[in-house]
Amino acid sequence: MQPPLQRTLRSPREKKQNQFRISNSSMPSIGRGALQCALNHCERAIASVAIPKPVIGILLLATFLAACAAPSQTPVAGDETGAAEETADATEAAPEAQGSNDTAEPAETLESLDTLPTLSVQKAQELSQLGWIAFTASEGGRRDVFLIRPDGSDEYTLTGGLANTFAEAPLWSPDGSLIAFDGLPNSDVLRDVYLVTVDADPEQWQFTTQPGFDCYPSFSPDGKYIVYMKEHDKNRDLFIAEVGRDGEEGKDILQLTDAPEHDYEPNWSPDGDKIAFTSRRDGNSEIYVMDTDGSNVKRLTESPGLDWRPVYSPDGEWIVFESWRTGKGDIYLMRADGSGLRQLTDSPLEDGNPTWSPDGKYIVFHSQRTGNYQLFILEVAHPENIWHLATSSVRALLPVWSPITDIPGAGLAAAE
Repeated sequence: MQPPLQRTLRSPREKKQNQFRISNSSMPSIGRGALQCALNHCERAIASVAIPKPVIGILLLATFLAACAAPSQTPVAGDETGAAEETADATEAAPEAQGSNDTAEPAETLESLDTLPTLSVQKAQELSQLGWIAFTASEGGRRDVFLIRPDGSDEYTLTGGLANTFAEAPLWSPDGSLIAFDGLPNSDVLRDVYLVTVDADPEQWQFTTQPGFDCYPSFSPDGKYIVYMKEHDKNRDLFIAEVGRDGEEGKDILQLTDAPEHDYEPNWSPDGDKIAFTSRRDGNSEIYVMDTDGSNVKRLTESPGLDWRPVYSPDGEWIVFESWRTGKGDIYLMRADGSGLRQLTDSPLEDGNPTWSPDGKYIVFHSQRTGNYQLFILEVAHPENIWHLATSSVRALLPVWSPITDIPGAGLAAAE
């Protein structure tokens, strides 16, 4: 067994003691700090200069409004200008909206890669047999889908030679022959779903061509259908479309949801009977499940923070998801009926976008714990065992593990 992950971070109690005094306000944390600082200055000014009370009131009001305008680092339900669940390029924009950037965090809030456990030879050999991991990374002014072995070998770009210069949030087909992803074809279309073949000569085509945001694809277990989020009539709902021959646009055959608030991030269960998804229909983004005809909707989570990105385990017994219920992103696990909730990670910076290994023993996710987004793998039975999956990119995120171990077309393009 690998040693537990060593952390060089302040404890939650120490961090709480260092919070700004205005901690019970609903304004963003950056705004609270700015307001506190301004109030301190006002107190000193009032003590030394005779300022009329009406003027003091105006100054304080102006400071309060400026502080409220400061951006939040925690997703806020309903924030159309930047909240994770509302930004339509939500897969990659979600981390962006949560206050992430490429600016290094203070040393006391970051973990060093040097402190992370290294893979033993035996563990590396085990992981190398577990298929491939697709992820998003930026290189040369493009954003592309990359593939890598779970042991860190054989990395290459799948979409780098294709026309689309913005490809992210990959999702494997059940047989591993296709990857669906969110693409940005031009400035007139906000987001569309694309498909690309996984072989020596990858080909891509648009699966959706409607204006607005079409994203969050998930294949049915037989690979014949895709459930995805579609923006229409000023709302975002879930639709099922038929996957035709290569190069054909998807054909909607069923609208699953019609709630007045957004439904998104669907994930098809391995047995094909259920679809888990995220919805704001009850005011806050929570995880729900429904039958594949849209009936029998059941709410699985209830927390004040964002719960989203649900993914079924290969046996369908569990759902892993990302939650901001404590004010920061961490990985959680629950049974498919919502019971047996477990927290798997506890990082002061975002851990998110978890997906399962084909055997259900491991979970790959992205994290900001070292500063920039990087990929990590944890062992489900022993979640303290976390390994860094090194890539060639300084910013790698949105990983997804292949559903099967043998992907004949993967690696062929890199070998040529």
